[in-house]
Amino acid sequence: MMRIGLFSFLLLILLCSTGLCASLPIDLSGGMKPSPDAFKSDSHYEDESITVDIETTEYLKTTCYVARVKIQDPSQLRTAPAYSFDRDQTAPANAIAARVNSVLAINGDYFSYQLQSGSYLIRQGTMYLNKPMFRRDVLLIDENGDFTIVKPYKSGDPKEFDPKGEGIVNSFNFGPGLIIDGERMDPEYFDSYHFSQEKHRRCAICQVEHGKLEYICVVTDGPEENREGGLDLQEFADFIFTLGVKYAYNLDGGNSTVMLFGDRKINAIDQKYLRPISDIIYFATMVPEE
Repeated sequence: MMRIGLFSFLLLILLCSTGLCASLPIDLSGGMKPSPDAFKSDSHYEDESITVDIETTEYLKTTCYVARVKIQDPSQLRTAPAYSFDRDQTAPANAIAARVNSVLAINGDYFSYQLQSGSYLIRQGTMYLNKPMFRRDVLLIDENGDFTIVKPYKSGDPKEFDPKGEGIVNSFNFGPGLIIDGERMDPEYFDSYHFSQEKHRRCAICQVEHGKLEYICVVTDGPEENREGGLDLQEFADFIFTLGVKYAYNLDGGNSTVMLFGDRKINAIDQKYLRPISDIIYFATMVPEE
């Protein structure tokens, strides 16, 4: 599988050698290498295919990092494993991000844990597992870059799980959904999720609305940085609701929480240690390096 990805990557370089690519391949290859000149500042990246703006704010005594991303093609929203999506292995997030030429990356949903416990796992267009977890919702990202959050089935019968749609490129199983179809979820919705009422570092990915390739990634610091800091899930959902998104999905948090802008760590900047994780979600450029 990795050999196919390498071939696709080399072919992509050849096809894009004369200008902007139409799209990136839906496989495990990465994006084009970002130009250093496109990093306009410590918080802004811009080229012909992608813009990223990062702002830092505070909510309930917690530092929050908000990255607004606009892309030209859905293929620029991608995911990458530490090694492979059929292996229970981990690596530092910055090592994974560097390998795939990420412009902006956040941690994923720790998919390797789900290899044993079960999940509905599709990554870069390939299905690895079809065992949805009881009482957990699933984020589906389709070939148009649109988000669908499928609410959990209640009876324990996995036949109830119906993703409703083809063309799924990536799925995530950590959850829960924080905002679904523009509706902020109630506290009761979070009851079945571990640590929902505890204050932790948090991470989420959001889509502004269907039909627009505009996304927001949010990570927060926690009590490790400030004893009064950290958000529970309801507080996290309340903060994200103020950003005006239609879909928001909670990802792995705690010590796994990371946001990388190029090779620079944005969150918890005093903490140099990067916990090894199994996967990242990242945004890539389609502009070939000159």
